[in-house]
Amino acid sequence: MIIKDPRINTPHGNTIHWRYMTLEKFIDLIMSNELFFTNASKLTDKYEGTIPGKTIEAYRKQLALQNLSEDEMQLQLDLLKHTADSFRELTLVNCWTMNSFESYALWKIYLGGSKGGVAIRTTASRIKEAIKNGGEPYDEDIFFSTIEYSDYIDDPNNRFRWITRKNKFYEFEKEARLFIFHYPLSEGGTKPPYKIRNGRRYKVDINKLIERIYLSPFSSDWFAKSFNMTIEKIKPDFLSLIHNSEIMDE
Repeated sequence: MIIKDPRINTPHGNTIHWRYMTLEKFIDLIMSNELFFTNASKLTDKYEGTIPGKTIEAYRKQLALQNLSEDEMQLQLDLLKHTADSFRELTLVNCWTMNSFESYALWKIYLGGSKGGVAIRTTASRIKEAIKNGGEPYDEDIFFSTIEYSDYIDDPNNRFRWITRKNKFYEFEKEARLFIFHYPLSEGGTKPPYKIRNGRRYKVDINKLIERIYLSPFSSDWFAKSFNMTIEKIKPDFLSLIHNSEIMDE
């Protein structure tokens, strides 16, 4: 279920969200009725979930005011970095982009050189309802937050800030993120019925989740015809949701 928390900025219900994907991932989504949550340590941005250098230096200055020795300060800094790295490996994420229109750049990035692919358009409220009504047998607390693009964290001990911040050069993504926290067993965490390292699937109401389906602007007429035929066989009620991309580019 989606959990509200004052430490994060949850997207407004009417905010339009997009998810770009290959045909294979889309078919898997509508056949399984499951969103996949990736382990944060496997994200391509290796700074994800880490503490920025500027924050480390500011924390060092705070520690220096406590009259700690150099060794004691270094121990505290090493502990903070270790905790962040460990927590990163215990966090699962599912990412969306917020925009009122399609993104040419994200089509290019997420199709990975392929011309055929689709994008789901939905809203924040639909995502919440899809999760709420999905009938997931192993329910977990899910947080939903926009991403802040910054090279600094004002509170280095705030774990929510670790996972809701990215470097400024990713700002074009306009990301909103669903995420699941797992705490170490030593902090009262529990062992789930799946390997956290491998991520997890979470049941959702696919009919509520998907508002529209857009075909890649780079796809051929053959792809569009084949896609429609496939949807007609496996999910005919989705045919009315299919739209051609509004981007005119080959």
